[in-house]
Amino acid sequence: MELFERGQLFKAVLAVIVLYPLIPIEYLPYLGIALGGYFLAYLYKNRDVFDKIRRSRRHTKLAYGLSTFLFLVLQMVSLIYSESPEDTLSGILLYLSAFIVFFVLKYEINRPNHVVPLTRAYFFSAFLVGFYHVGQVVYDEIVRGIPFDPQTNTSFMENGPILAYFMLLALFPALTLYIFKDKNKESRFYLFVVGVSLISIFMTGSRIAIVGVFLGLLLLSLLYSVRFLIALVPAGIFFALIPLFTRRHWSFFLLSKEMGRFSFYLEILKANAKSIFLGRGFHTIDYTLGRFMAGRPELLNLDQVNKPYNAVLQVILELGLLGLFLGAVILYFKMRGIHNYTKSYKAQPQLKVLYVGVFVSMAVLLYVGLMDSYLMSGRIVYAIAILMGILHGDAKWKGIQKV
Repeated sequence: MELFERGQLFKAVLAVIVLYPLIPIEYLPYLGIALGGYFLAYLYKNRDVFDKIRRSRRHTKLAYGLSTFLFLVLQMVSLIYSESPEDTLSGILLYLSAFIVFFVLKYEINRPNHVVPLTRAYFFSAFLVGFYHVGQVVYDEIVRGIPFDPQTNTSFMENGPILAYFMLLALFPALTLYIFKDKNKESRFYLFVVGVSLISIFMTGSRIAIVGVFLGLLLLSLLYSVRFLIALVPAGIFFALIPLFTRRHWSFFLLSKEMGRFSFYLEILKANAKSIFLGRGFHTIDYTLGRFMAGRPELLNLDQVNKPYNAVLQVILELGLLGLFLGAVILYFKMRGIHNYTKSYKAQPQLKVLYVGVFVSMAVLLYVGLMDSYLMSGRIVYAIAILMGILHGDAKWKGIQKV
């Protein structure tokens, strides 16, 4: 058996998909980099594969690929002027490793017999994360007889919000697959994924993620299928109990009694106005924020949120307005690509259903990213890279355009 053949590369990719949420975050970049090294050896051993990739690149639409390439280049350039080069370098390695996984999925592990095992591996890894978190809940509440602490029990994730957002990304694709598939062992597995995802999200106590659950159900019911109309019932009750347009909800936008979110955003942007175009370096938000908050005691007790900035502010502070523009272009083509894929007659019905759920999950994550800034966390980036790699790989193999 050859070491560097497609079957072995496929197994390596499956291992990466299963392991990426389970290993410590500091080791996560090495997972993708190791896959990249193996892929280079695979290309060296199979020169014809490299030639096919080069030929296929000539026919690829440039808008999405160019914006992604420029975004990665901007990250690397920011290392030159970064105020915290070590943090920037670690962020670059993390995103580069995620891009390697995406690249391998798109250009080589994209055969029709690859797609279903890849998606199953993704949901299996999400299930392991959620199941372990449910086990932590049961162990504390039942075995030890103590209140569950969401601050210290976060499964394999760094904190509760990242766990909640990670499970949000898996929740809606698993739900759509369960609803639309024939009821068999596989559909019951997706039901288990939905169950552990919901329990994990609610047990983290992340309010914005819980709001995201109901918004996602509402979006599914309004845009895609009457089968989700039942979701309007809990969603309606939720919005009746927690009105969005009353004074009671206004406290959600406060950071402290002295300052609201938007006032905080303006203050920190004013303090960093000189670097507004290119930012202060990729992955340096904690350094920038810590320096800004020094000497401001009114901002030391921000118990309303997990992070006092959102994804937009993070991108501006790290990569400036140029980075924000490139990021917006990437997101636009990503969402448009998912939509076009779900409308193509060439896509398998099961995969169409899967990416309907992914579209909803992405929309929900973009919404929660306006409140907190975990959208750019390593685990979330890896999960998105895997889902997009499977999507682009299948679309490329089947000739689906504008994806």
